[in-house]
Amino acid sequence: MSRDLTVAMAAAIAAADTRPILLLEAVFTSGTVRHWTGLGDLSWNGYTWTGLGDLIGHTPVDETDELKAQGITITVKGISAGDVSTALQELRNGAAGSIRLALLDSSGAIIADPKIIFRGRLDLGEIDDSNPDQPVITLGYEHELIDLERPREWRYTDQHQQQLYPGDTGLSRIADLQDRELVWGRR
Repeated sequence: MSRDLTVAMAAAIAAADTRPILLLEAVFTSGTVRHWTGLGDLSWNGYTWTGLGDLIGHTPVDETDELKAQGITITVKGISAGDVSTALQELRNGAAGSIRLALLDSSGAIIADPKIIFRGRLDLGEIDDSNPDQPVITLGYEHELIDLERPREWRYTDQHQQQLYPGDTGLSRIADLQDRELVWGRR
């Protein structure tokens, strides 16, 4: 993972007085929510990140030599009933989410350029409210590489061409060609 680190991040990892944290960013229908694995509010990149402490967890982020899409599961526990209601209304499959590894210096400020360790799209959101005192939201994200496995339903038709390039007439006669008999060579 060190291949993409900035000089400041690489130096901070070697220092003794830094503390690693995770920054979670998830898109919902009403907007983007930002949380971090500490307590209180944290300002970074023009946004306020709300601390959830150890109430947020995730499955390990695996990095391999193979080009394959591996998902991740993020779990948020200890939320209010209002948050459960909001989550029920706002979870949307395909919404973006990411996790960054950041380092805090001794004064509690984020060291430049946290590293994105996972970026993907929401595949499955589940809410377990079997214990009303401790509801749990589980968000399953697919890695963005999963899009390479999805079939592309795009055709060479005038309708699709108009969606991409309104007013382009390059494919306007395709429908006329399907029943036309073409003679190749000499008669």
